[in-house]
Amino acid sequence: MKSTPQQKKSNTPQARKADQSRVAAPVKKTASISRLPVYLLFGFAIFLYVDSLYNQYALDDRLMITENAFTKKGISGIGDILSNDSFVGFFGKQKNLVAGGRYRPLSHIMFAIEFAIFGANPFIGHLLNILLYAFAGVLVYKVLQILFPPGKKPFYLTLSFIAAALFVAHPLHTEAVANIKGRDEILSLLGSFGALYFMLKYIESSRLVHLLWASVIFFLALLSKENAITFVAIIPLTLYFFTKARGTKILFPLAGLLVVSAVFVAIRSAVLGYLMTSNIDLELLNNPFVNSTEAQKFATIFYTWGRYLVLLIFPHPLTHDYYPKQIPIINFNDIRAIISIVIYACMIVYTLMRIKQRDIVAYCILFFGLTFSISSNLVFPIGTFMNDRFMFVPLLGFTILIAYLCTEKFPKWLGELKAKQVTMSLVGIMIFAYSVKTIARNPVWYDDYTLFTTDVKVSENSAKCNVSAGGQTLELAEKETDQVKKKKMISDAIVYLNKGVRIHPRYTAGWVLLGKAMIYLEDYTDARAYYKIALGIAPTQQDALNNWLYCAQMSAKNKDYKEAKASYRELMKFQPENKDLIIDVAAVLESENQIDSVLYLMRKVLKENPKSAPALSKIGEMYGKHLNNLDSSIVYLMKAYEISPTDGSLLENLGVAFGIKKNYVRSIEFFKKAIEAKPDDAQIYMNLSGSYLNSGDKVNAAKCQQKANELSASTVKVK
Repeated sequence: MKSTPQQKKSNTPQARKADQSRVAAPVKKTASISRLPVYLLFGFAIFLYVDSLYNQYALDDRLMITENAFTKKGISGIGDILSNDSFVGFFGKQKNLVAGGRYRPLSHIMFAIEFAIFGANPFIGHLLNILLYAFAGVLVYKVLQILFPPGKKPFYLTLSFIAAALFVAHPLHTEAVANIKGRDEILSLLGSFGALYFMLKYIESSRLVHLLWASVIFFLALLSKENAITFVAIIPLTLYFFTKARGTKILFPLAGLLVVSAVFVAIRSAVLGYLMTSNIDLELLNNPFVNSTEAQKFATIFYTWGRYLVLLIFPHPLTHDYYPKQIPIINFNDIRAIISIVIYACMIVYTLMRIKQRDIVAYCILFFGLTFSISSNLVFPIGTFMNDRFMFVPLLGFTILIAYLCTEKFPKWLGELKAKQVTMSLVGIMIFAYSVKTIARNPVWYDDYTLFTTDVKVSENSAKCNVSAGGQTLELAEKETDQVKKKKMISDAIVYLNKGVRIHPRYTAGWVLLGKAMIYLEDYTDARAYYKIALGIAPTQQDALNNWLYCAQMSAKNKDYKEAKASYRELMKFQPENKDLIIDVAAVLESENQIDSVLYLMRKVLKENPKSAPALSKIGEMYGKHLNNLDSSIVYLMKAYEISPTDGSLLENLGVAFGIKKNYVRSIEFFKKAIEAKPDDAQIYMNLSGSYLNSGDKVNAAKCQQKANELSASTVKVK
């Protein structure tokens, strides 16, 4: 190997020792090292996250676990998991919400197996996440030990231990560890670093079994999360920087990784039906740059890259939500974009200048950049501006850099004794501060309500976070029995929701939830107004349609007939094919004693559909109940009966009509049929009792009356 420029300048024992720690070729076995650092790192990871064991399901857990049909099928759902996009089990069909789709079956299979064995048990999910994260921290340490042999230093002053400890402590990892769904990140790292570990073993021993293990484990990493594919570049880059392997010694194992990657891409494309798709959702929350120019898009992307660097060093405040418009859309003349571009340009220039010297700082920059590339929004849109979990693997480049400066540069700049003091102080402060932040962050992930109402204080300009906080507050209010507290919670929810729809006026869910809040306050007029806005955005939104119908029904029940009629008539504009709404309007008109209007509407319905049982039934009811024309009433009711013979209300009306006509045999016949349709209706039993009594059957009359009393009593009890 040619000497690096640094080697030409100095050939001191200290310089030679530093060079040996950087370049081992082939990788040599180190002396037996105490297992204490392994135990410490493993225990440290558990200590940091043990308080998340009793957290519930939160955020995307519903997508992958609690409301995912494939997961809930248990082991029998594994076939569906392997043959579908990750979100099909939740949505019921494939949706192109983000470019490239989602195919991450490994963690999904684990969730299905856990569900089959333990049911919906978040404790088990959190326990496994913590243990896997602890193993990940140890694996990072073991790989770094190979790359940076510790020599005779105390373990706590070695690069591998410092970098691994900072990695384990970093608060940006809380989203991946404390949120069960985040297991895909942990598994991806385990697989990627496992592949790197065995590849280094292969370089050392040339044993094909190590290459085979590297390929198998790398395939599992790809099945965990697609960003593992960046290790196709990271692994040969690492071999170049830290070994003397060149040419075929690198190309041969690289070919194995490429074959495994090609197999994965082929499987993924076959399952999803495409490799990449440009036909993605144009909803702002799934495509934050949908209304931006190309210049604004890239300026904003560079700005988020700068924010990531800040969070690496100073991870506060943290949030799970960077959805529009938490991150502002900016232009290239914005100082925030300019600073970020300058910093990254300097990083790129430095790397290009120092890569041939296999400079460790250049390696850290390359490691960070390559592993971040998939989630950077530069390669393809990822559906959001940024996210803490996207730093799960890339931040290792940062911790290696800090450890390298402390263990290799500080001694040269400050002297051994001073460097030791500075390193222990700096690293100690960083680990302590990161640990405090991590432990403080874990309870925020307790459940959706805690997460959303906490993070909305940070993501105050996020439409999604505000609407989510409002939705969860409403859900909690629904269960609250204290009316004062309930009203306060509804009021808080309305504040969140109003802010959410102000930020994103086309956010359908926000308008639907505002309507729901108005229903809780029994303000059906405002509720109707909100549902009208929601349906103006999404005309088939089912919750809006159903809840609007409820508003109309409640207005009628409360005898606010003017509002009820207005509500029904506006709703009919969105559901012109729903003739049941006309029947409901007729019921309102009947309550206002506008019988002629009722008959007019029903005949209008029959003109379009002569076999409309509800219209025939309503006309029959009008003739019998209001016009005292039992013969005509029975004629229409019987026509309806021929079309809809199991309609309980219709059967009850026939029983009443025949009873009034003193045809008790037919009356009893129809009341019995009505009971089959509505077995818990006390009123029908009372009417049947009356028909039995009038027919002279006192025994059955008494039985029916007793049953009616029992049902009435049970109904009162339930209320």
